[in-house]
Amino acid sequence: MTTHYYSEKEREKHLQNLIEVIEALLPEIEQSGHYIDSLAAYTNACLAAKQLLAEGFVQEDLSKLSRSIPRLFWLHKEWSPPLEPDPSGGTFVEPLWFQRLEPLESKVAAAAEKLRVIGEY
Repeated sequence: MTTHYYSEKEREKHLQNLIEVIEALLPEIEQSGHYIDSLAAYTNACLAAKQLLAEGFVQEDLSKLSRSIPRLFWLHKEWSPPLEPDPSGGTFVEPLWFQRLEPLESKVAAAAEKLRVIGEY
């Protein structure tokens, strides 16, 4: 098995992807009214990613940026999403704001994690 180390061009694409997914998440956070306190961290991370693209970067910069991005949902086997009563009655369902935020936040988390990895098998 050989390891492929990411090139500078691939890293630029990783940063561009991170910017895109953060920019998709920001309006959803604002609209939902949940996790508003995380907006500044995401906005700052997006600005930092743009700055790295413009000025250049090393792996330490990418790792630092990755660590600065908050997680809204810590999904693990004992975690359960927020639930609210189903308007049709009798059951509980995930709120619509969670259904919109969670997939976007997962994409941001995956893009941030990719910045910490130097290559792939």
